[in-house]
Amino acid sequence: MSSVYEAEGRAAELYRRCFHELPPDLAADDLRLLERYARARLKLEMEERRMHFGALALVSVLFFILLPHLLAEEFRNLALDALALLLLALIVPYVFVYFSYENRVREMARFHLRLIEAISRLG
Repeated sequence: MSSVYEAEGRAAELYRRCFHELPPDLAADDLRLLERYARARLKLEMEERRMHFGALALVSVLFFILLPHLLAEEFRNLALDALALLLLALIVPYVFVYFSYENRVREMARFHLRLIEAISRLG
């Protein structure tokens, strides 16, 4: 689990240690600290995902606005051809970038739900 938001400190260390499996003997204070930290990281990661989705949507819309003009001119305008090629070259990797964020956000959300369940069992 990698992220652009790497941090140091007790909460960050707990997060890295417990992300894949919560230890059953984790103290209540640690669980609460971990939940707050996980919520903050999830919020940041969701915002990052939203920005990448916006970029993907913008590039895709620009490409599909440009495509009819290219087809009508039968690819005779070198500047438009180059722009369309650049947009298409950006769309393909952006799909993978966006879905890596999507998968990471889903994994982080599942972890946050596990934390909430563990805290609710504390009473």
